[in-house]
Amino acid sequence: MKLHYLAIFGATAFLSVGCVAGVPGNQSTVQAKPSTSTSTTTKIDVSSAPAAKPTATLAQATSRSGNFVTAAHSTQGMVSLVTDNGQRYLKFDETFKTDNGPDLMVLLHRQTVPKSYSKENYQSLGRLEQVSGTQRYRIPADVNPEDFSSVVIWCRKFNVTFGYATLSN
Repeated sequence: MKLHYLAIFGATAFLSVGCVAGVPGNQSTVQAKPSTSTSTTTKIDVSSAPAAKPTATLAQATSRSGNFVTAAHSTQGMVSLVTDNGQRYLKFDETFKTDNGPDLMVLLHRQTVPKSYSKENYQSLGRLEQVSGTQRYRIPADVNPEDFSSVVIWCRKFNVTFGYATLSN
């Protein structure tokens, strides 16, 4: 009976080690190019190395930003106007959060503190994707973000401003 348990333990250990070794990201292969005509391959275990945090690419530039403030519903977080490889976006950071609503829209608005929603006062960037977390919205090429003073979370159905962020340099 002890031999049976030992065999099961051995098989489990073998399979566990085999499975972990096959998981992508646990090892990296580095090709070394010595001065001679031969090359060697070295395996480096990076499983204990801390994961690298994503960073902004050099092609991404921020022009203006602002912090959301509450209007009719709790809204918080930061928004930035960014350019990434020639395309302009509104980017909400990870601290963005607002209440849920039936028809929430993301707008660029001409007024610093949005009061009216006539078509000439805003540019819609579409429906709010999610009520919290990082997200970004493409700004159409024919829209100049410098013509707008704020970013608004607006309920189109009930004409209610949930929150807004005044953009500054």
